[in-house]
Amino acid sequence: MRKILYTPSGRAGEYANKGYAANLFKGCTHGCKYCYVPIFTHQDRETFHSSVTTAPDVLERLRADMDRVGVLQEPIFLCFTCDPYCIDAPEGITRRAIKIILESGNRVNILTKGGMRACKDFDLLSRDPGNKIGATLTFFHRDESLNWEPKASWPSDRISMLSHASVKGIETWASIEPVIFPSHSLLIMKAAIECVDEFKIGKWNHDRRANEIDWKRFANDAVELMEKHGKKYMLKAELRRYL
Repeated sequence: MRKILYTPSGRAGEYANKGYAANLFKGCTHGCKYCYVPIFTHQDRETFHSSVTTAPDVLERLRADMDRVGVLQEPIFLCFTCDPYCIDAPEGITRRAIKIILESGNRVNILTKGGMRACKDFDLLSRDPGNKIGATLTFFHRDESLNWEPKASWPSDRISMLSHASVKGIETWASIEPVIFPSHSLLIMKAAIECVDEFKIGKWNHDRRANEIDWKRFANDAVELMEKHGKKYMLKAELRRYL
């Protein structure tokens, strides 16, 4: 049986902290214009964003992999090439996957733009303080979010999800990437500062327009904000080199 767990490398590896990840679905209907997955997986962008299907035998493969690897130091990352809470994702797969991971004695680290849809699984995540949930925070204003990521949840919805998780005692984090408008990224970080335990901050890749951004200024502004509020943070290597 083909494995579902893998060890991501490069930029993704920084988020997973050299641990394992699993992609439960194929495709994503968020429709994000900045999405790197079609490039990385050599897929047509329109086809990738048209539907969401469950990866073949995903739960059976996940159960077999968890039996094989045993108890791991790092939580299992869900997901890099899809969203576990995409509005069009087949119902119940993410919850069943979380149960399989937790029942194996492991923990999960989730990243989503699905907003409040993730709250339905907080009863599972709150069982172990080692579980984490994060949201990708890209824009501050709703109109920009609608333009760039039309079917993802609103920025305010993602912050509300993180706030609910924090109240439940679940460790929260935010992925500040891509940084398309640095001023928006700084504003959304400020808006989420009280409910996010850790910020992971990157830049913008796979687009020439990123070359026009003053990354040194953004890196310093981001660090200043984090230090001012005493927040735990990580600058991805590609941004850290501008300091």
